[in-house]
Amino acid sequence: MPLPASFVGTTLGSVTAECDARWLMAYAAGVPDERPELYDTVGALAVHPCFAVAPEWELIVRSTEASPLTTAERRRGVHAGHDLVVHRPVRVGEHVVVEGMVVGVDRTRAGAVQHTLFSAVAATNREPVWSTLMTSVFRGVDLHGDPASAAYTWPSVPAPPPAEAPPLASIPSFVRLTDAHTYTACARIWNPIHTDVAVARAAGLHAPILHGTATMARATSIATAVAGRAPGDVRRVRARFAAMVDLGTEIRIEMRAVDAHGVHLTVRNHAGEPALRDGYVGFAAPA
Repeated sequence: MPLPASFVGTTLGSVTAECDARWLMAYAAGVPDERPELYDTVGALAVHPCFAVAPEWELIVRSTEASPLTTAERRRGVHAGHDLVVHRPVRVGEHVVVEGMVVGVDRTRAGAVQHTLFSAVAATNREPVWSTLMTSVFRGVDLHGDPASAAYTWPSVPAPPPAEAPPLASIPSFVRLTDAHTYTACARIWNPIHTDVAVARAAGLHAPILHGTATMARATSIATAVAGRAPGDVRRVRARFAAMVDLGTEIRIEMRAVDAHGVHLTVRNHAGEPALRDGYVGFAAPA
């Protein structure tokens, strides 16, 4: 059945997550990011900015369960884009309340598009911590009705360099056969197409693939390290997911522009295809 335009405005409830040191460190290890400040429980423990996707996972599952699509149609859904705004870094040990709502639907040649907004606030005082706009595409599924969106505002990002401009640097990173298992367990995000060969093949893949958010988080780690910025400096992470990243292969993070405001980047898989397009990691203004 088509995805109905009336699905816009559907709320997904809320979850309260305890951002304890164990989970924060485990997420960083699953990326993997080995910078010492991400494991320093004696000093000031830094938090990986992409950790935000971990507490959101329960609501992402709820979004799937609430969908009016059939089970077969839901399985055609792919995570096509992720845009994270960090209002302030997560504080170790705090509880955050994450809420979700479907804020837009559209149609493309590939299928129906769904935009879901997640908002996280501190449980104690409702101070904004992060917001995420997630884009999903349901391949081969039509949209019933006209494209629609709820009322919300979203900040723009600086224009990227011309597509033909050569990258400033191309940094290799090897994806181990076990990296999807590690990220799954450490992030507490479980989708068996990333870890189960039988499930991956049933979905039309030749083998499990790395999570899009794992690729995004790894690129964010490398971009911040190369730019000389700390994890807590990150205020924006945006990416469109394209080609798949096979386990046991090398990816390359192409730094396309770097300045005090942020980094524009592309990630290419082992075949040279863009696995991550329109990547951007934005920083807080220098003190």
